[in-house]
Amino acid sequence: MQDYARAFCAYMDANGIKYTVQKENLIKVLYRGDNLDSIPVFAIFDEDNDPLVAFKCWDIANFKNKEADALIVCNILNAEYRWVKFYLDKDNDIVASIDAIIDLDTCGSECMALVRRVVNIVDDAYPRIAKARWA
Repeated sequence: MQDYARAFCAYMDANGIKYTVQKENLIKVLYRGDNLDSIPVFAIFDEDNDPLVAFKCWDIANFKNKEADALIVCNILNAEYRWVKFYLDKDNDIVASIDAIIDLDTCGSECMALVRRVVNIVDDAYPRIAKARWA
């Protein structure tokens, strides 16, 4: 496991935060929100052990056959939230993502702050996503 991923896991262990190592460079942290029962955030660490980390939450909602509605809601959300970008992936799922450069000395707290930011924004944005999906 790379240094950054290891530092993030050590931070979560020390703070009693549950997580799952999916692969050597992929760690899943699962939260519940007020609007969504399950908000999985995946921390994707650079395979070359560079200080680059992507935080992604996918499968927020599927917009098969409603791609135009998805793009409109993503555009609205991207205008409102500066930290998280929303986009439609190839499976027509809305994905939320943050990319960051992390310092090894503060990796654990930085990564946890970004995971929580994704969780809070996705949970806050979900009612508008659901309205666009089911309208």
